[in-house]
Amino acid sequence: MPKANRFLLAVGLCLALAKTISAAEVPAPGDAPGDSASQALSHDAQQALVCETVTDWAAYQIVDLIRDDARENLAVSSEGMQILRQIRLTEALASAAFDKLAPQADHESMYRDAVRKMQAYLKEDHDGGDANTRKLVPVCQRTYMQMADAGELSQEQVQQAKDASQESVAQLTEELQGSAEVR
Repeated sequence: MPKANRFLLAVGLCLALAKTISAAEVPAPGDAPGDSASQALSHDAQQALVCETVTDWAAYQIVDLIRDDARENLAVSSEGMQILRQIRLTEALASAAFDKLAPQADHESMYRDAVRKMQAYLKEDHDGGDANTRKLVPVCQRTYMQMADAGELSQEQVQQAKDASQESVAQLTEELQGSAEVR
C-alpha cells in the first residue's frame, strides 16, 4: 500500500469521531441525564473539543506510521511529517478555540471523556472513518483559521499552536535521527 494511502487510512480510522460531535450532546450509556458536562457547552465548543481529541489521536497514529516507514525504508517520510505538522497545528488551534469558547470548562476532564467516547466509537464503526475524516479535518482547519483571521484567537494563541506543531515534528525528527545513528 503506498505511503500516502497508509497515512490517509490511519487518519481516516482515527478521525472517525466526527459523529461524536452530536454524540457529545447525548449522555453516554450509564450516565444520568444532565450528568454530561459537555451538554452545557455550545455546539462550537463541543466541535472544538471533538476536533482536538480526534486530531491528537490521529497524530499518535501517524507518528507510529512514520516510525514504521523510517524503519522499513531507512528514511523519514517528508510527506508524513507534513501531515503530522498539519494535524498537530489543527489540534493546538482546536485546544485554543475550546479554551476561548468555554473558558470556565474543565478542559482536561472533558478531553478525557471525549477520548473515552472516541475509543468506543472507533470500536463500533471503522468503516465510516475515511468519509468522516475527509469532512472533519478540513472543516476544523478552516474553522480555526477563520477564528484566527477574525481575531477570535489571538496572534499569541496562533503562534503557540504553530510552535507546538513545529516542536512535535522536531521531536520526532530528533528521535528518528537518534535511532538511525544507533544502527
